[in-house]
Amino acid sequence: MKTTPRTTSILVAGGVTLAVAIWMLSGLLAEDPANPATRSTVRSDDAAEGGNPERRPRVLVQRSSARTVRREILVSARTEPNRQVELRAETDGAVIALGIERGAKVETGQRIVSLDMRDRAARLEEAEALIVQMQLQYEAAERLRGQQFVSEAQIAEAKARLVGAEAAKQRILADIDYTTIEAPFDGVLQERSVEVGDYVQSGDIVAFLVDTDPMIVVGEVNEREVHSLAVGNPGAARLVDDTTVEGTIRYLAPVADENTRTFRVELAVPNPDGNFRAGMTAELRLSAEEITAHSLSASALALADDGTVGVKAVDENNRVRFYPVEIVSTSPEGISVTGLPRELGIISLGQGFVVEGQIVEAVSDREAMSQSDDARPY
Repeated sequence: MKTTPRTTSILVAGGVTLAVAIWMLSGLLAEDPANPATRSTVRSDDAAEGGNPERRPRVLVQRSSARTVRREILVSARTEPNRQVELRAETDGAVIALGIERGAKVETGQRIVSLDMRDRAARLEEAEALIVQMQLQYEAAERLRGQQFVSEAQIAEAKARLVGAEAAKQRILADIDYTTIEAPFDGVLQERSVEVGDYVQSGDIVAFLVDTDPMIVVGEVNEREVHSLAVGNPGAARLVDDTTVEGTIRYLAPVADENTRTFRVELAVPNPDGNFRAGMTAELRLSAEEITAHSLSASALALADDGTVGVKAVDENNRVRFYPVEIVSTSPEGISVTGLPRELGIISLGQGFVVEGQIVEAVSDREAMSQSDDARPY
């Protein structure tokens, strides 16, 4: 097999790691609290405030300093369209033409369905002729006013007939407009419930339109966390296919749901290409307040006897201390936790073999690496 520089570096790193582990375990196995042969030694060390340094279990310690991070709130969520609407017929008529197919994008004002005009053109012509007649009658009445041949009531009546004729024309024009059903906003045609030849009446559903830009990721936050959020805060969502999308909080419910006592939160995510679809399961990550936290590897976590999650660290006397922690965020690089002092030495290897209060031999990462290099044969 041909050895490449990358392969060589991997082998070297693996060898160093193995050497460190063997070296560490040589100290750990000698003082395993679970081993009956060594329990008395552990208790003796604890009681002696130092005990025999040669018999103390060896642990690898990593110095950690707290830093300011933004806390994240994780919420189970789902994707929803920005808005959706049922398009209904506003007049009667037979469907004579279709504009677009289901699933296609539409723009504001684009035709979706056309209905038969029937006698609407003739009614419009009749209404226009009636307006001309009413206009002439009204003008004639105005001319006779000065000669006192008509009363004010007659003039008002003539004007009312003219206004009525004009209103009738506007109703016919509106009825003609209703024969073309258009998209009220940019979106996607989700469903169309009619085909050419169908007869629809006013109020019948003809299509279902959705707007998916932006896409909305909706979740519910509890009453303890809602105060940490605000409209405009950044957030992210991880979809079921592990795609991560980013957006901003656009809505935070002012009133809790009566059944769950949770508050609806909406994250708006840009979706100009329509790549993200509504109805998908997601995990919502919402940015909350800034806090002081430590960044650790998940392997540094330990469990207390009562199931409390925490970390084991050593104090200035090399005595093991257990600190409960709260996980505030996770990432491929590690986790962020709170509840720890600003500076401390966290046991990164061997925490499973020591107990709280026990005195250990603490070895730093750098020191362990140096000693493993010295022990490595050449």
